[in-house]
Amino acid sequence: MTHLRYTISALALLLAVALPAETYTPQEVPNPKAEGQECYVSNPDAILADSTVAWLNGCAADLDRKTRVEMAIVALESIGEEDPFDFAYELFQRWGIGGEGRNTGVLMLFVLESHDMRIMTGTGIESVLTDAKCSQIMHDEMFPAFKEGDYDRGLCLGALAVYEVCTDGETPEELLAIRSVTNRGRYGEEEDEWSIGEEIALWSMLVFAVLVAIGIYFSTIKKCPVCHKRKAHAVRRHTLIAATYAHAGKAEVTYLCKHCGHEFVRNEVIPKLVKSSGSASGGGWSSGGGGGSWGGGSTSGGGAGGKW
Repeated sequence: MTHLRYTISALALLLAVALPAETYTPQEVPNPKAEGQECYVSNPDAILADSTVAWLNGCAADLDRKTRVEMAIVALESIGEEDPFDFAYELFQRWGIGGEGRNTGVLMLFVLESHDMRIMTGTGIESVLTDAKCSQIMHDEMFPAFKEGDYDRGLCLGALAVYEVCTDGETPEELLAIRSVTNRGRYGEEEDEWSIGEEIALWSMLVFAVLVAIGIYFSTIKKCPVCHKRKAHAVRRHTLIAATYAHAGKAEVTYLCKHCGHEFVRNEVIPKLVKSSGSASGGGWSSGGGGGSWGGGSTSGGGAGGKW
């Protein structure tokens, strides 16, 4: 299992280098409540596995039912040059995480490109989930897994730690049953035996995936209309019509030619959103049908942030 984990980490690193990251603004982050009232995870770049999204949705739904604490988990490739605190604050307020008046909301924001992690809390839960506790959760539970490239486990352990703090440690057995993402100390104990043939096959898949990513990257570089060199890179992106699950959107993209310095604008189609199968429930929880909404809570910026 260690071999597989390190290989997947290497693949993720190579893909991150080869493929330009999708950059989001708070307005562009897909709201998971659009997929159902018991959906709490926004994973538009598929950073997390579907099984992880299902587990996190189940964990957050159970926490909501027992304590009325709403926990949102957002995993993004990039937020560009925006400050993670400002981004998290605006997203928290925009969605209204936590019940109106109670303000018992928690936002976990993960940004892969800049290695930023932030836990932001509503004003009604700051005395329980203190700034110091948020920092401890990140450094003790999440960052060690992130440094190994295991983002799924890191976010699951972070969500589980938040759950335990908010419920005074009363964690149901179903939340601990998935050894691969939650059980502390036991993860990775069982090592799989890998044959040379399996190693070669896995690395072949890795090389193929990187070549595909490189091909996609170069396909995004436009030809300059002035010097006709394929040296124009996207430098700004403005959403004109947001994409939904029903129709595609439209964006105004500004390109800058690195050869002659010419700047030009093109309108491009934003593919319509695709519902992830991970939004469906797993591990004993059921997902509500139709759309939903957060509770209308707010934050004063409590919590903690850092880089791994």
